[in-house]
Amino acid sequence: MWKQPKRKASNRSLALRCVSATSYWRMVTDAVHKAGGRIIAQLWHTGSVSHPELLNGALPVSASGVNPLQMSVTPSGKKPTVTPRAMTTAEIPRTVADYSKAAANAMEGGFDGVQIQANYLYLIPQFLNTATNVRTDEYGGSAENRARFLFEVLESVLKVVNSGLVGIKIAPMHEKGAFAANDETLPTIEYVIKRLNDYGLSHLLMMGASTDFSGSPIASLTGDGMFQHFRPIFRGPLIANVKMDRERGNRLIVDGLADLIAFGRPYISNPDLVERLATNAPLNNDIKSETIYGPGPEGYVDYPSNADSCQNTKEAGK
Repeated sequence: MWKQPKRKASNRSLALRCVSATSYWRMVTDAVHKAGGRIIAQLWHTGSVSHPELLNGALPVSASGVNPLQMSVTPSGKKPTVTPRAMTTAEIPRTVADYSKAAANAMEGGFDGVQIQANYLYLIPQFLNTATNVRTDEYGGSAENRARFLFEVLESVLKVVNSGLVGIKIAPMHEKGAFAANDETLPTIEYVIKRLNDYGLSHLLMMGASTDFSGSPIASLTGDGMFQHFRPIFRGPLIANVKMDRERGNRLIVDGLADLIAFGRPYISNPDLVERLATNAPLNNDIKSETIYGPGPEGYVDYPSNADSCQNTKEAGK
């Protein structure tokens, strides 16, 4: 859930930025709880991967004025990112406070916890990444300084939400543009994750390799390498994610490399994923990537259950 105030940060994203939003979220969380589920709000700020079209013409903000060279999803389609405006030292504490407000609103809205998004291309990784953070003040330079914003955000959230209900999503990555892995990528994330042990968090969610790591400084983290490397470093509950299936998830848990497994895309194309995994039913891997972030229900909530698929197959054979 984005938490940037005043302007929309990402196309068709959902807000936790104001108290008035909590009543709407309460309808969602009540429905999840009624069905026996649990729901956690992910808190994120897009930073430089937003776009002036989403910000009433204003420039997006980031750690520094460095174009991340990504694509921003706008109401009129995907557009190249622009060079952002570097956040001032006065803006940073206000943004930190926004995270705290969003976390409090999430709990008021009935969420069972919050997760801080410190992964992928968003604002916190923009501070961590030496290619997008060229600041010379207390928020730039060393790994400790570049991680300062992340830990200020975390500590602000912990003032309003118990640590046992707060998780974080972070892992090294190798993306295009300014987020290509460099020599500081792995040492920086190692530094952060070691420090996370001091906070008693509910979980650390780590994405495995979602792109080709070969030839990069983090090539050793390909496959199960991500979890083999970081499991000994992080002492709390570790959730493994990316390219998971029943066999791999069970193996990672049995091998002690993860405590829980997160499924993303398989949940979209398999609305009954839990039942399929429990009964070892085949998964539907035919997901329409182009509709995942689009408007409307098509290609998002209209995939058939396994029972529906079997019924359709029987009727087709009559």
